[in-house]
Amino acid sequence: MQRTEIIFLPFVSTHAIMRSYAHRVRETEAIDMSSRNETPEPLPPCMLFDMDNTLYDFFHAKNEACTRVTELAGVGEGAELFRYFLNGTHGFEHHHNIQDYLRDRDVLTEKLYLEACTVYDEEKVASLRLYPGVEETIRTLHSKGVKLAIVTDAESPQAETRMRAIGLRQYFDTVVTPDISGKRKPNPDTFLIALEHLGETPDISWVVGDSPKREIEPGNALGMKTIYAKYGDWIGIPYPQIIPHYTISSFSEIKTIFGLE
Repeated sequence: MQRTEIIFLPFVSTHAIMRSYAHRVRETEAIDMSSRNETPEPLPPCMLFDMDNTLYDFFHAKNEACTRVTELAGVGEGAELFRYFLNGTHGFEHHHNIQDYLRDRDVLTEKLYLEACTVYDEEKVASLRLYPGVEETIRTLHSKGVKLAIVTDAESPQAETRMRAIGLRQYFDTVVTPDISGKRKPNPDTFLIALEHLGETPDISWVVGDSPKREIEPGNALGMKTIYAKYGDWIGIPYPQIIPHYTISSFSEIKTIFGLE
């Protein structure tokens, strides 16, 4: 397959990178995997990480939070409330999903709604659990001088709260969210702003995420190396045309890629 190679130079403008991104999306359907081998990759100057379902099991935390709300309300089950967050009416994080759920079950009062929102937020953060190997791997990369950034679709208050709750905020130079970039993934602005904060360019950077569409595809198009965190992809929709440079079944495999074990 013919590919158009884009060379990113220091101090290249964001506008120029965006033009290159659009060109890659049109011209490149897949990344050639023939160059992969068992030789460890050199450590990059920086790495971008998705947060939810890449560093920790957010699906579990959200399920636990939904269950606590339904127990408080005394109606239904957590899985039923979870479906309200998935239906796209208000967005995956919005409290109005809780309001709709309570209204549809004829138990909505202002007092219950406010209490349910508080319980939901507290339980969601309390239920966050790092995937095995995350803390050790992040600490190792940081100790080796790799600059780290978070690229997430969570808003800044939520992202900062979660990063502090899991005890990893100190290892990351920046956390870029939609209220900072003005866009949501897979739009590349979040990636480009994170790289700008780190003082690096896409061609020498890596991105790790559980979503082929939201992390791997834009990362490939920008010329980054990509790692698909398959263990966290609870949706599991296949995208055979989106090919990461590496697929991992556990977070600690990142150390293997760079020969850090």
